[in-house]
Amino acid sequence: MRRFLIAVVLWIAPGLSFAQITWDGKQLTIENEVMTQVIAFDNGRVVPVSMWNKQLGKELLVSADHVPWFEFVINNQLVHALQSTWKYQNHEVHKLSNGGTELVLQIAGQKQLKGLIVEVHKQYFPFSSLTREMLFLKVRGKQQFTLNKLHGALHFIFPQYAFSDNRPQTHLKETRIATYAQEVLPDFQQSYTWDQRNQVNNLAYCHMFAPDSLSFSLQRGDTVCVKGPFQTTQMEGYTLLSAYEHASQDTRRGFEAMYQPSAGDRFANDGAQGVIGENDLDNTNESLWFIGMETSKKDDQLRLAVSIRRGGYLEDEIVDEAHPYQTVWTAMACYEDAAETEAIIHRYVMEQITDHPPARIPHFYYNTWGMQRSSADVRGVFTEERIKEEIGYAAELGAELFVLDDGWEVTQGVWTPNQRLLKGIAPLLAEIKSRGMIPGIWLSPMGIDATAERFKEHPEWVILDKNGNPVKGQWNHPVFDMVGGFYDVFVNDCKWLIDQGVRYFKWDAINSFPSSLAGLAHGDSTYSAQERKDRYDYLLPFYVTRAMRALREYHPDVVVEIDVTEPQRCMVGLMPLQEGKLFWMNNGASGYGDYSSYRTKSMRSITNRFAGVLPSQVFTFAVYPHNAAPFYAQRYNVNTSIVGGHGFWGNLKQINGQQREGVNALISKSKRVRPHIAQLPTRVYGRIGGSPELYTCVNEATAYGQVIGFSGSALSYIHRVNVDSTQFLGVLNHAYSYSDGVLSLPFQFAMPDDTREAFILGNDGKGISIVSSTGWIDDVTLEENVVHIRLGAASHLVLKLKARAITMSVDGQELLSPQQSESNLLRCSGEAGQVIEVTWE
Repeated sequence: MRRFLIAVVLWIAPGLSFAQITWDGKQLTIENEVMTQVIAFDNGRVVPVSMWNKQLGKELLVSADHVPWFEFVINNQLVHALQSTWKYQNHEVHKLSNGGTELVLQIAGQKQLKGLIVEVHKQYFPFSSLTREMLFLKVRGKQQFTLNKLHGALHFIFPQYAFSDNRPQTHLKETRIATYAQEVLPDFQQSYTWDQRNQVNNLAYCHMFAPDSLSFSLQRGDTVCVKGPFQTTQMEGYTLLSAYEHASQDTRRGFEAMYQPSAGDRFANDGAQGVIGENDLDNTNESLWFIGMETSKKDDQLRLAVSIRRGGYLEDEIVDEAHPYQTVWTAMACYEDAAETEAIIHRYVMEQITDHPPARIPHFYYNTWGMQRSSADVRGVFTEERIKEEIGYAAELGAELFVLDDGWEVTQGVWTPNQRLLKGIAPLLAEIKSRGMIPGIWLSPMGIDATAERFKEHPEWVILDKNGNPVKGQWNHPVFDMVGGFYDVFVNDCKWLIDQGVRYFKWDAINSFPSSLAGLAHGDSTYSAQERKDRYDYLLPFYVTRAMRALREYHPDVVVEIDVTEPQRCMVGLMPLQEGKLFWMNNGASGYGDYSSYRTKSMRSITNRFAGVLPSQVFTFAVYPHNAAPFYAQRYNVNTSIVGGHGFWGNLKQINGQQREGVNALISKSKRVRPHIAQLPTRVYGRIGGSPELYTCVNEATAYGQVIGFSGSALSYIHRVNVDSTQFLGVLNHAYSYSDGVLSLPFQFAMPDDTREAFILGNDGKGISIVSSTGWIDDVTLEENVVHIRLGAASHLVLKLKARAITMSVDGQELLSPQQSESNLLRCSGEAGQVIEVTWE
């Protein structure tokens, strides 16, 4: 055969980064700055023969003669990559907007597999060993194939690799992200004493879904399968991270009862949440486990494979030109230091998992539901006049996104404005935009009112229980099955709203409904109810995420967040993060109208517990910005929102103008540093309610950042942060000192549940630093050769200039010759409210 060479080189930034794909007729080589991967086509076989890590100077793979890259059963035959059945067809290369490169490799089946195409999508990224890959089965022409079980069980493996491992023991850690009501204390023993908690005041229920982890030690001959979606494996001299992108709860905790309000409790909860309907289907934890990451240890190697456990396909499921088959995306990265895991996952979830950058742009937002719940008529209060009033108040807070919650629509499933909005939603959307905010709106995608025409016209979409009665979801409404024809109807509903001006969606109440409907896209009546239900559960995250993608392709600014605030929510996972965010706040929690630190502490649990597991930027949740007696917890609540969530709600009429201005003053300072830290991880020190509990997000290179502190008890604590000495300007809202690249913040928490904040400013290369201040500074503005410093308290300041100071004034009164030492230090003092101005050459 004639040899030839095709090379595709995509330059990410000239002289900085490159991505190269080379085909020489026998091997496909993928290369970037830190790794090289080679896929060989040898005698009809497809074999990943090399995974070379340049940073480690190490080949990671061993001979793969008995470990096929992909493996499945089709037309009742076990088919895998090591059979002499395959032929390189072609490959394409696409540039991704997140800076990555996607290889689309097509491998054609031969002989009895003629017409079958295995299409592998493989993504890789600048200066990263992380790759994502996903497999399609496609068919050309009129051929038809069927997927089948092996020995009565589903059998589909992709990807699968064999890594070199000669050690007697290998350690790995599984990390889950969807465990409902996980205890704050991992070793909590309920039997130690009487437990006074219930669903209203139980903090474990307040923070809803939480991460969980298990550790394993494998010896030769051992195999372990974990749910994940994350696994870290300690290899010889490096760490291997693997993950897959799907969504499902980890356990059935929270399924056993509806989450109802407590009668007579001041802090009322949302009622009618969860799922109502009798069924005889599997109700074990196993019923929620669809994909597994399997690790097997042998003499000289460690085999890692991602396999389908449940719901991945039906026996004799057709694969033809009109019905391709798709696996989930998986990810893998290798790196030298295990301490890098947090940074690797952060970049993966923030950047590499999504090709939709707007889904990672943070916005402070307001949601109307808390305001509505303060009324006796939660939907009747939703009028044009009242919402316009709230839009004005939210703008005064500094909100950038305004979400119209449940109450704008005719009813569930009729997603048009109700009779209270005589002019429709257009005036509200126009008012939101006129205030400089993004219009957002709430929907319950699967809910359908039994009085709606759509319900009557499409009984085939209504999910039924074992007695043939409609299953009830949120607010006791029936629900539609999205894995079928209803999908297109719902997407068109959302497109109509986008045409009206909506740019942000909150999708609520996507629960684990027991849909065993026949005749939709998850099986006909020849399959058992359990098989149809399993297939539905597996496919639902695909359909929801596909709908999210369809809407942002319809308009590039559209972002969707998925509400996972109650038990039985089934979209907790990595797949929806491909396109949007997760709304991670429990409407019940400690209750509505709780303006204390208690409720907001439960909200902050999300940021605290997921630190190092998932970035805070992919979570949204709302807190009360009120300053109501007797708690006066506004600063505590607002700082919680600044740390993560970025949301507010509640009746803003209860807040006076001065209080709204106070909220705006705080978040405006956070917005000032945000461009420099919006994509960075937040470092968390201390557990929720600890003394202290600190959240640090600082760009050391530009010297911009923020430190937000809380404490469960009165405490003095000096917090230190590294920043570049040439870039550092000063700190707002707290006294500080700075020396040798280290910023010291002497936090004083004066009482239990106290909070402090510090906003760190860079000088943008202008050569001036306020190296210390004995009191807090309210504002600093910097021009080319002049700085204005407004003091929040009486302060003594030390400034350092590169050039000679010319003038110094306090409230416009020029001081005598500035006292400047040989080290260019300048000292001055002022009282609260005064403005110090310094000019220099």
